[in-house]
Amino acid sequence: MPNDVDIVFEGFDTTDDLDDSIGISEQLLPDEQNDELVRHVLTKGVDLQEYSQQIEHELQAMEDEQLSSYEQNEGALLELDSEIRSCDEVLGHMEKLLANFKTSLGAINTDIQALQSDSLSMSQRLKNRVVAEKQLDKIIQGVVVEPEAVRTICDGEVNEKYLECLIEVNKKIAYMRVHNKQHHELKAFQEVMPELDRLRLKASARVRQFLLDKINDLRSLNTNAHVLQSSVFLKYRFFNHFLIERHPEAAVEVRDTYIHIMRHYYLDHFETYQRGLTKLERTIADRADVVGMEESSKLSLFGTAKPMARDRANVFNLGSRASVLDTEDPRAIVLSVASEASDKRPFEELFRSYNLALADNASAEYEFIMQFFVSPKARQKITGSDMARMVFGHIFEPSIRIGEVFLKTYLESTHDALGVLLCIRIMTQLTGELQRRQVPALDSYVNSTNMLLWPRFQAVLDSHIESVKRLSSGRKSKIDTQPPATVRRYAELAASLLRLNSGYNTHVVALSLARLRAEVQAYLTRRADASADQHAALVFLINSDDLLLTVLAENGFTEREEEVSSWKQVLAATVLEFAESELERHFGYLKLFVVDAEQQSDIGQISSDGLSHVASTFNAEWRAQISAINSSIIQSFSNFRTGTEILHAVLGQLIIYYTRFHSLFDKRFARRAGVTAVCQPVGVQNVMVEIKKYRNNF
Repeated sequence: MPNDVDIVFEGFDTTDDLDDSIGISEQLLPDEQNDELVRHVLTKGVDLQEYSQQIEHELQAMEDEQLSSYEQNEGALLELDSEIRSCDEVLGHMEKLLANFKTSLGAINTDIQALQSDSLSMSQRLKNRVVAEKQLDKIIQGVVVEPEAVRTICDGEVNEKYLECLIEVNKKIAYMRVHNKQHHELKAFQEVMPELDRLRLKASARVRQFLLDKINDLRSLNTNAHVLQSSVFLKYRFFNHFLIERHPEAAVEVRDTYIHIMRHYYLDHFETYQRGLTKLERTIADRADVVGMEESSKLSLFGTAKPMARDRANVFNLGSRASVLDTEDPRAIVLSVASEASDKRPFEELFRSYNLALADNASAEYEFIMQFFVSPKARQKITGSDMARMVFGHIFEPSIRIGEVFLKTYLESTHDALGVLLCIRIMTQLTGELQRRQVPALDSYVNSTNMLLWPRFQAVLDSHIESVKRLSSGRKSKIDTQPPATVRRYAELAASLLRLNSGYNTHVVALSLARLRAEVQAYLTRRADASADQHAALVFLINSDDLLLTVLAENGFTEREEEVSSWKQVLAATVLEFAESELERHFGYLKLFVVDAEQQSDIGQISSDGLSHVASTFNAEWRAQISAINSSIIQSFSNFRTGTEILHAVLGQLIIYYTRFHSLFDKRFARRAGVTAVCQPVGVQNVMVEIKKYRNNF
């Protein structure tokens, strides 16, 4: 569509004046150069005057249009103006209200600040009042004593209620003494302190008398002290703790009175118990009951025969005596029951019973002393334990001395090594039990008792060793091949000592047993050397060693024990010597020839006649001689196991020598095949077949 300006000026040639018009326009309208519409008009060459008129008409039209529109909306505009004025009035009123509210808020803020300040002040005053109230309350609680408590302390019966009041009064006294320096200027302290001191003295006097009366009740032998301790003294132990802290002189008096009475209480009971136990003692061994006792019977002063020690079963054989170490039965001997049954017992049972009673009473008494005579504060310190030991020592010293005299009397006359060692083991168990109970008060008694027991045990074993040393060799033309009674006594004693040393591995016991073993071996060697019959002497040694090992094996000991391994080595050497001796008796010609022939440097130097003689002799009598060896061993050794081993050893040596002889025979006549002048020996295999027949003879 063509532009309006183009239409108006259509048919006019304006190109010649275009540049001039533009120039003039630019000069006249320098500020409108940026207006896009003006630039457009100037560019197109439009007549400005006409264009201006056109614009005026348009503006007039627009003005008329706007006036017409205003006339049409006059009412609405007036109404809008009215509303605007009304809003201005409302906003003006609101501005006044907000200004008043701001003023009110400022006043309220001032009030709030004042209230906050008052609140902080009141809060601080309240805190100060609470602190003061607490301090005052502590002072009041620590100072004020209820009248009822005062009446009970002064005039009331000493019972559980009295105990409660005394605990409360003691708290007041403790508080006053702790805070006296801090609050000594307070009038309440000045008034109450003397009254509390008088109340302390009154309570101390009444509590002291109450405790002394109860302690005096222990004087009767029929009184069970432990029952009274648990039902009365421990129940009212605070009474004594009060005296310890508030009246030490009265506490010392109560303690000394208790020590004096209980000292005699335990002394009377243990003295009576010890006398009763002494009547039950059964003597096990006397001075003559030693391992090396002579075999003959001994005559008493009036000429009657005294039975030999080997007939007294418990002297060397432990038997059932070890049951006294059974910790599963902690009961002591009841004298009335044992006396009615006339039940005589070995000393170790009496010793164990006395020490069980001593340990039980000592444990109970030590625990009571720690709770009654040692205050809770002192109990946590070393001084508390020292105090308990001191009181315990004064009370139990006579009773402990009775136990020591009881043991000394036994040790001065006893020759029962097993009984002494059993007492030592009993003390070891007692030590462990006292440690478990945490009762150190009997440590010195245990140490002194062990110092009495060990030397006596060593002395008794020394007497056994000396008795074996004194045994004569008994030079006789013929020796008894059966073990002497000394061997059995030693075997039983050694087995018993090993049983009592099992689990303890005490070096003293092992060393003493080794010394005794050496003396017994020397004694057996002396007797064997004194015999003119070497064969019988070897049988004697083997039977003795075998008896020793049999007794040890019956008691469950193996080669792990030095005692068993030592005697087994001795037995093995003796059996080997016996095998050589037995072979010498029956096949001496064979053994001698083999030994001599093997010393020849050249096999040709061996006498063929000698070989033939040995072969012919062996062929003629080897079966008979083997049978003779078997019969001799059967007669000499009754022990199946030992006899079998010895027979095997002898026949084994025979096979060895005969095999060596066969080897010599074959080498000497190897190049002379077909020789008939020489007697052919029996084959080794034939001899071994014959020997197998004697395997099960024992």
